[in-house]
Amino acid sequence: MGNRGQKRADAIDEFPADKRTCSSLEFRASSSVSPMETTASTSTNQTHDHEMETSSSASGSGSARTDEDKDSAYGSCDSDEMGDTEHRRNRNAMLEYQRQRLSDDQVKFKRVLSVLSGETEEPAQENALRELCEILSFCTDSSLSSLMANSLSPVLIKLAGHESNPEIMLLSIRALTYLCDTHSRSSSFIVRYNGIPVLCQRLLAIEYVDVAEQCLQALQKISREQPLACLQSGAIMAVLTYIDFFSTSIQRVALSTVVNICEKLPSEGFSPFMDAVPILCQLLQYEDNKLVEHVATCLIKIAERVHQSPEMLDELSKNGLIHQVAHLIDLNSKTTLSHSVDTGLIGLLVKLASGSMIAVRTLFDLNISSILKDILSTYDLSHGVPSPRAVGQNDQAHEVLKLLIQLLPVVDRNHEVPLAEEKATFLENNPNFLQKFGNDLLHVLIQVVDSGVDLYICYGCLCVIDKLIYYINADTLLDLLKQANISRFLAGVFTRKDRHVIMLALTISDTILRKSNDAFVDPFVKEGVLFAIDALIVPEKGSNFMFTMFNDIQLSNESSRKQCLCYSFDNCKSSSASESLNCKMDNDSLQTLAKSIRTDYFNKNASTSANGTTDILEKLKSLSTGLASMITHSIPEEGYDHVLHQIMSHLNGPDIISTFEFVESGITDALFNYLSSGECSRRISDGNGSNSQDCVAERRLKTFARLFWSNFSLSEFISKLQSGLSSVEDFPVVVNNVSKHRNSYATVPYRHCTTYPCMKVLFGKEDGELTLVDYSSDVQSVDPLSDFDAIEKFLWPKVCLESNKDDENGSVTSPNNVEPTSGESSRRNEFAYDSMDHDQNATEKDSSMSTEHPQSSQNDGHLSFFLEGKLIDRRSTLYQAVIRHHKAQYDTVTHAALWNQTHKVTYKKALKSEEVSSQYFRCHARWSSALKKPLFSEIGAAVEKSTPCYNILFLLRILEAVNRFRYHITSYEKIHAFAQGRITDFDGARVTGEGVFGISNEFVNSRLTEKLEQQMRDPLAISTGGMPSWCSQLMASCAFLFSFEARCKYFRLTAFGKPQSQTRVSSGSSSTIQNDSTMPRKKFLVYRHQILESATKMMDLHAGQKVVLEVKYDEEVGTGLGPTLEFFTLVSNEFQKTGLGMWRGDSFLDSGLVGSPFGLFPGPWAPTVSVSNDIEFSEVKRKFLLLGQIVAKALHDGRVLDLPFSKAFYKLILGQELNLYDIQLFDPVLGKTLIEFQALIERRKYLESVGKISADDLNLCFHDTKINDLHLDFTLPGYPDYILASGPDKEMVNSANLEEYIELVVDATINSGISRQMDAFRSGFNQVFPIDNLQIFTDKELERLLCGESETWNSTQLSDLIKFDHGYTASSPPILHFLEIIQEFDYEQQKAFVKFVTGSPRLPLGGLASLNPKLTIVRKHCDKVVDADLPSVMTCANYLKLPPYSSKETMKEKLLYAITEGQGSFHLS
Repeated sequence: MGNRGQKRADAIDEFPADKRTCSSLEFRASSSVSPMETTASTSTNQTHDHEMETSSSASGSGSARTDEDKDSAYGSCDSDEMGDTEHRRNRNAMLEYQRQRLSDDQVKFKRVLSVLSGETEEPAQENALRELCEILSFCTDSSLSSLMANSLSPVLIKLAGHESNPEIMLLSIRALTYLCDTHSRSSSFIVRYNGIPVLCQRLLAIEYVDVAEQCLQALQKISREQPLACLQSGAIMAVLTYIDFFSTSIQRVALSTVVNICEKLPSEGFSPFMDAVPILCQLLQYEDNKLVEHVATCLIKIAERVHQSPEMLDELSKNGLIHQVAHLIDLNSKTTLSHSVDTGLIGLLVKLASGSMIAVRTLFDLNISSILKDILSTYDLSHGVPSPRAVGQNDQAHEVLKLLIQLLPVVDRNHEVPLAEEKATFLENNPNFLQKFGNDLLHVLIQVVDSGVDLYICYGCLCVIDKLIYYINADTLLDLLKQANISRFLAGVFTRKDRHVIMLALTISDTILRKSNDAFVDPFVKEGVLFAIDALIVPEKGSNFMFTMFNDIQLSNESSRKQCLCYSFDNCKSSSASESLNCKMDNDSLQTLAKSIRTDYFNKNASTSANGTTDILEKLKSLSTGLASMITHSIPEEGYDHVLHQIMSHLNGPDIISTFEFVESGITDALFNYLSSGECSRRISDGNGSNSQDCVAERRLKTFARLFWSNFSLSEFISKLQSGLSSVEDFPVVVNNVSKHRNSYATVPYRHCTTYPCMKVLFGKEDGELTLVDYSSDVQSVDPLSDFDAIEKFLWPKVCLESNKDDENGSVTSPNNVEPTSGESSRRNEFAYDSMDHDQNATEKDSSMSTEHPQSSQNDGHLSFFLEGKLIDRRSTLYQAVIRHHKAQYDTVTHAALWNQTHKVTYKKALKSEEVSSQYFRCHARWSSALKKPLFSEIGAAVEKSTPCYNILFLLRILEAVNRFRYHITSYEKIHAFAQGRITDFDGARVTGEGVFGISNEFVNSRLTEKLEQQMRDPLAISTGGMPSWCSQLMASCAFLFSFEARCKYFRLTAFGKPQSQTRVSSGSSSTIQNDSTMPRKKFLVYRHQILESATKMMDLHAGQKVVLEVKYDEEVGTGLGPTLEFFTLVSNEFQKTGLGMWRGDSFLDSGLVGSPFGLFPGPWAPTVSVSNDIEFSEVKRKFLLLGQIVAKALHDGRVLDLPFSKAFYKLILGQELNLYDIQLFDPVLGKTLIEFQALIERRKYLESVGKISADDLNLCFHDTKINDLHLDFTLPGYPDYILASGPDKEMVNSANLEEYIELVVDATINSGISRQMDAFRSGFNQVFPIDNLQIFTDKELERLLCGESETWNSTQLSDLIKFDHGYTASSPPILHFLEIIQEFDYEQQKAFVKFVTGSPRLPLGGLASLNPKLTIVRKHCDKVVDADLPSVMTCANYLKLPPYSSKETMKEKLLYAITEGQGSFHLS
């Protein structure tokens, strides 16, 4: 047993050479071919060491391409279609051939049968059997009649039992195998003539290995159709008894036979398969993953069959089964099983724990809680890349929770539950097990619930916590809960709307208070548990903030849920049976228990506040009320400072403030009103109505920001806001609610077929609506992906009284004859092919809607729609509206609730909304648009206004903008301080681009990130456009709430229109930028001496295609990943060359690269200039268009560019407006000078406004030099040919026209001078995918996406991230030398090394850890002297072949030579 899963050579050698597998005959080329031979042939084809990728994933073929690929590199090859006449001729010829062959086969079968049935010599029988095998290999089902199969079966079975001739045995059994392949009923004939016992006898005799292997293949075929007969004949033990004697491939065949039998185990009689359990348990130790999966599947099926028999479960629990299963499900196990098998093994343990105390004891002894903790921990994915077992987590987490629930006895000690008393006694006698159980699991269970999981997982976690707390003793409970804020956790659970979940929260609270009353009464008050209990008792007294949902909670048993939560973790009843059972909860059980807790633990406690609040909560309420009062009474702006300081002093003070106290105090509501009510209608101006003063909103934002520049911690405030957001948000995660795709017919908004279900809707007018009529009393079939603009377009002519009158006159089309427009029809047809285009289609429909009704906009149509009385967001689809409604009511959505229930949608005439004044945007010319957005733009209709969730999101958005654009604000403040004389030395320090507090991750909300991750893991919701509206709305308005990794995935889904394939990646890496391996690929021929020309032709042909481009260089053999990465690097270098007229700093003289110490930024071109320095502006525009295409294609394909763009250019790509303060990002000298000039202007304006200006003040001085003496003219600095303005007063810059000069310079530098170039860039970019999809990233993140990582390495990182193979290990002397050399390289040498190995000088996002394939270093075998050879690489595989040099110095010399001189070509190495 030393080599698991391997063939035993010594055992086989015991047989004579002529009695092993027959080599004189070829196995049949069908499914019956030995896996051993198939594997051998496959491996032979894979032994060639290719330097380049030559296959296309689109074709699905693994064969290498020939040189003819060069001809197809510029486009797709169209196959010639055969003419109709020739096609018919060939078809008739084929039919005639088949008829003739059928006739010939019948003759051959009769002749062979005659020979085999008669008394012929053995050689003749052998020849007849060979001929039969050959005929069966190529004949079809129609060639072999049932009568002939029935006649052949007994003859072949008799020959298979031949006692002396192994060749006849082998050939007859092979013929039986082929017979099962050819004729579907042959298995039944073999069973009828007792063929299975004959095969089993041959297996158990094990005289000849080749005969035994053929028996296994025959049994595999028979077991598919006749599993019960195989079981009754002892086939399981026959194939398992000598399984160690066979090769791995044949072992798989044997175990697939057992799997087929176990799929249909009988309801009675356990012995035939239970005898095999010890052997199967031993096989779980084998190394072959596929073999172990087969064994695991067998054991899972056996456990399902015997789970109601305690004796059989006890028997299963022996033989080391539990030990082996626990090892396999451990995340640290070296054996990687499929997700379904992994989950099935956990289910096997569930069944064992439900009926076997042996299993329960063994699992506790094995510390199973530690293993299950690791599995559950993968469910909480706040940041980073999901665990490889995270895909499809719900069912696995469900099984884990089932196991935990089975390990702990029921709380009510119900004697009807098996082993309840035994488990309770066991835990009471072994308290250390329960303590370890709690230490391992309590924290992770709380994390899983807090991450916003679906209702079933939440309920399961609470069930485990309830049992754990019930059985653990009081002292241990106190120690356990010290590490977990159970009070805060329970308060969060109370915000759930399901009565079962709230009941469990009450039960847990009751148990904790009963065991440790004194320790938890005050925390329960502080965290809001008591407040929630009071809200349950008297819902109308509920909170205005955290517990508003208690007004809508379902307190009765009525629910639209498919399966009641009471039975969701019941191991005894099937889900179909539990659906028909009534809920176990009484209607008044919630209020009864809540009243009991209030009476028993709080009313008797004198220290408890009568209304369940604390002193700090009352203080905060008082402050928020005071601030609200000041806003109402229009107190002067200076009066707010004191109360704001008081609020922040309390929030940052020594008193601990709970999330409940923070939210319930109304602080967020008051701050929201303070910051959002300062609109320009309340604008402060001087007596002349000048616009020089700040508007109220601007002043309030600066006042609020100053709070965190002085004494108060922004991180602390953000942490409180994030905790509050996680407590009050209730964004739904829409799980897969359609069990399978089915075609439907929609009547609304127009009649058409769909490839997905339609929803049943009953339309009617709202009560009190007098101007409209009811549409119809019939239930309509509505396309769920239609938005309400389209539904209104359908309904309006039918419900409007005026339209009906016109209809009577014949001027309106009958409702029954409504057909879609051609544009609409084409859009619906497109959905059948690519449903991800739905959002774009909806936008098109919106635009067509506004064209038909000019007076209505996207948010202001003729009708307002309501779903069961609640207003529907017109921008959502019907599917999204129903999902949101049911999630709000029941906290979960089921298949029945969506597709079987009739949804009542009512309508009434919409009120015209007032236009929003644009005065704000006129009076904030000096403010960055990025700071206007958080103050005045909408968050999204998915977040209801005037709620704590909306207010918190508003404040977080304000703080994130203040943090990110603090340099703009501080520079603006410094200018005004200089203007007012508060400072005399204006320091225009260069901007760093960092936030004022150096924070960014604090703005990421882990709960919302996990919800988005869960949503994106549901392929159906993505493909049908059924992702909830909050995903897109929050991503558009508050993208900072989501982790960078989550936004990368969302970006690929929305920009490229298909889910990313799940791949296993290492920790800390990111697969989000890797190109999708399932995408079709195109090869393109590139000429090294014409890089930009080749790039232009490539983009002209393929920019708009959803394909991954691969490069092949002319007259070079290499192709694939390495050459492609190098191509993008070469293109990057070409764009940086001087003389293109594209960038600032282009000297037009040097032949090198543009000098850009602060990054590349477009060089200005005057609007009237078309030629400069012999460069035509039209050519510059074409270059920017090509650059846009290249950048977009690099992002699309997951390639890395080596383009050092400036941060300001990245902002332009993201669609952000630049202003005066951004010029320092790419030209610090010019930016600093302009800011100081602006400060002089503001100084003069201030003195004029206060009436203290003198004649000297009118002559502005810059560093003690008058403006007039600077001799500045009205040309753009650095560009003497760029005339800013002309005229008699525009020749030289002076104090009078300095402000105009500043405005003209800024405009030419970042606006009008580069606008045409940026328009061309965007135009090229949009040919690949919409550039607006990038707006969810910051400039730094976009740089990482586009240019990858630039990192330095240490020896530990390198040894962990590099694979050493084929002659090298991590401790080999050449490898140790190599690691030291790499660390000694400077930055440029490291870049050259990365380019040498991968083809690109920059590593992909995630750094060295994310290289795929992993960087591999192997020993290069040299024919000559080792020290004379050079290293070589396979860039497609990141594969470095390194000779074992004699010294470190020699290795360094050869490496440097290779990475510098070995660039620029791809040949075989």
